[in-house]
Amino acid sequence: MKSKSAILVGVAALIAAGFFAWQLTLSPFQRALSTEWVENSFPENVDTEDSNWNVLPYGYTLAPWPKTFQGEPIVTKLTYHKGPPKKFLQEIVQIWRPVEVELRVDGPRTLVPNFKASDWKRCFASRFNCRAEKAEFQKYLGVHGREEPQVTWFETLDVLGARGVHTLQEFPSYDLNRYTVITDKGVLQTFMLKSVRNPVGTAAIETFLKVLGGMKVRDDLEGSKEWIQSKIKAVRLDVVRATPDPKLRIEKMIQVQNYIASHLSVDPTQFPPYFHLAGVTHMLGVELFRAQKSYFGNQEAWTLNIKPMLETLIQYARDFQAEHVADKNAPIQVQNLEALLQEILLLQQKLSKGQNLKR
Repeated sequence: MKSKSAILVGVAALIAAGFFAWQLTLSPFQRALSTEWVENSFPENVDTEDSNWNVLPYGYTLAPWPKTFQGEPIVTKLTYHKGPPKKFLQEIVQIWRPVEVELRVDGPRTLVPNFKASDWKRCFASRFNCRAEKAEFQKYLGVHGREEPQVTWFETLDVLGARGVHTLQEFPSYDLNRYTVITDKGVLQTFMLKSVRNPVGTAAIETFLKVLGGMKVRDDLEGSKEWIQSKIKAVRLDVVRATPDPKLRIEKMIQVQNYIASHLSVDPTQFPPYFHLAGVTHMLGVELFRAQKSYFGNQEAWTLNIKPMLETLIQYARDFQAEHVADKNAPIQVQNLEALLQEILLLQQKLSKGQNLKR
């Protein structure tokens, strides 16, 4: 007959084995997360004419963002969600390389009221605490079922730097890296990088980590609004339009688009920026359709994006019009945007018929 101590050892072993098996069945979000350190880095020579880096706000973050990726300008597009937006756009998408690399910037959200960054950090450092909050976070990311991402808590040594949760999902041909940045007050904002699994994708991840390493995170928007407004005020579209080098002219138009998209990420509740974005998008579309040659490898993809972009902006314009029916200028503004789209469609039709679109 076994001794009492032997029985106790056996029971303890069974409990330990059961606990281990239970841990394996947990969602990755319910386990204690290890810490991933992101190197603090800030590119030299930012915000200059010959630099590839611009400091831009997106939501509560301010970071150095690349103007180009592998020699091609990064183009921003908006996706339509029923509006007009009350505080933030739901998402903005940067096309780094068509089909192969894109970055989705989600609008900030408060997931759990009065749950600060320190609470989220403590939560994810524990196996047992705040299971409901972890489940809510997983629901927020939309990662369910058999999807088994790698999940870590990321930090930088900068007290104003980015921190939060990093999830990596590996698919047969591409990876999804989600970096959810959490402000001190507990506001969440996710940057999702979709990249092909090849050297291009590897370069994209390395570039985004430079963005993340130089990122500053705040709990207010006023400084970011002033920052991007000062950049936009310095833009002179007549000078951009008169740029003699057509390749440089296209680059500058795309950069103005990116400025306005950045502005909308911190203040999307007023109509004029949408109207200005439509004007610049139309200007870029005319330039691309009339181009005598392909100056960039991605040029055809950018051209195809002009029509959807204008359609999205028209939808937002109609939302603003419906909310401000007393504004006599609102219908005219929508009509103006529709006229810009019709001109683009006409150019597209002429191009398909082989007509000359020279100025």
